[in-house]
Amino acid sequence: MQTYEASQAFVNARGIRFHYAFDGDDDKPVLALINMASHNLTCWEVVLEELLPSFRVLRHDIRGTGKSGAGEVGEFTFRDYADDLAGIMDSLSVDHAYVVGVAYGARTAARFALHHHDRLAALGLFDVALTPPVEQGGQRELGLTARALLEEAGEPAVLARKYWRFYEDREAARLAHTAHEQEPDPTDLLASVDFPTLVACGRQDANLVEAARIAATIPDAEFAVMEMTGHGSPFFRPGLFAELVTGFWQRRVGD
Repeated sequence: MQTYEASQAFVNARGIRFHYAFDGDDDKPVLALINMASHNLTCWEVVLEELLPSFRVLRHDIRGTGKSGAGEVGEFTFRDYADDLAGIMDSLSVDHAYVVGVAYGARTAARFALHHHDRLAALGLFDVALTPPVEQGGQRELGLTARALLEEAGEPAVLARKYWRFYEDREAARLAHTAHEQEPDPTDLLASVDFPTLVACGRQDANLVEAARIAATIPDAEFAVMEMTGHGSPFFRPGLFAELVTGFWQRRVGD
């Protein structure tokens, strides 16, 4: 796996230089992963090896985070983030992708489904809430409960790496991670999404009720509750995350 310092691939899209990684075989369907808040693309190393047998995996740092450029101050919105992904796909000659976002990244994935539905092969929303903003004060305690349950079940703990949260520009990163404070809830608009959609959330995640509401709004959505899992599900149960992402594709979209 490449550390943050070693990862040095860049692509220009919408006037911004984006840090990205594109791994896997050319003949496999493209899976675009969108980071949760405060993380750069290296955080996906916990699930990458399990996803690569089925997908070509595209990752990027959203504008203003990691090693990506920032753009203008007024252009930190989930619509911008969704347009950025579409622009990156254009630059890499990717027509369609299975777009999966976690937490903050799921907000971008939802906007991608609304504004770039012609580029979407399937949609995955993990740990998702779309209201501005959701109370997250209990997430730490819920996460500790999930980790205690995992330990009791004999499941190995995921060792977090400091470089998952590295970034180059503190002010740009702050702007990038506050878009949810201004934007309205688009959940009702998702009733128009007619693509296979997976919505999944941890049992020990404060977003669970919101995730269930969102899944009920999308006509072709499946809802999965991840046991022994807190907010940031890939970092609690990476194997289950990869299993859900891959299994949904194979069952609903793939041959």
